Amino acid sequence: MLYKLLFNIERVARDYMIVVGLFGALWLWWRYRPGSRRRLQAKPIGVPQVRREVLTSIPSIIVIGCVMPAAFALGLGRHTHFYQSVHAYGRGWGFIAAMVLLMMVIQDTWFYWTHRLMHHRRLFRWAHVTHHRSTNTGPWSTYSISPLEAVVDSGGSIVILLLLPVTFWSLVIFTWINTAYAVYTHLGYELFPRALSKHWLGRWINTSTAHNTHHARGRYNYSWYFLFWDRMMGTLSPDYDEHYRKAGFSAPEAKSR
Repeated sequence: MLYKLLFNIERVARDYMIVVGLFGALWLWWRYRPGSRRRLQAKPIGVPQVRREVLTSIPSIIVIGCVMPAAFALGLGRHTHFYQSVHAYGRGWGFIAAMVLLMMVIQDTWFYWTHRLMHHRRLFRWAHVTHHRSTNTGPWSTYSISPLEAVVDSGGSIVILLLLPVTFWSLVIFTWINTAYAVYTHLGYELFPRALSKHWLGRWINTSTAHNTHHARGRYNYSWYFLFWDRMMGTLSPDYDEHYRKAGFSAPEAKSR
């Protein structure tokens, strides 16, 4: 049990470091190329903030790494449909892709509603205030959360395992997508095209701009991957579309099309 805990903690930390490193390299390339984009917030992030975020990320990564092994040790495996082989469930990679998409939908739903709950005035200072100390986010803001919030966030993976037939590779792919998208939404830069928020498909996709606005204002934009819940529940920031087209884009709008 101790070995599984240590291995899972190491895996979570390693995946996070790799994703942050990749986004860091992308940010350097993006920053110094011609016509580069600006930060979503003009104020630079100082060393004290980064130091605080790294220190608060350590216990949250430990908790995230412990939740799943602990859940299986308590008998979660008896209630799940987990398969080591891609073809064990009688399907191939197309089925895996469909399962990953469903996992993203479940994760997005879990995150939206638990995120809104943690913003309740009676819960905020206990569960969520650590994360919102970063009003201007960067990659290291991603896991800068309280241990309690780390447990709540990990609950999405448990719900997924209870509801869906999951294979080893669908879980690996989902984990990497989950980490990468979490870092992207805290990046402090917008990577998607300017016209995304008005595209028939893009208007349903969550962006770094939307989540950065959430941190700056302390309200609105509670989603993870998509904007279905925010749009349906009226919690999308009213000026999101206009803000998205302007935030972080250095070039005039006519030249970005």
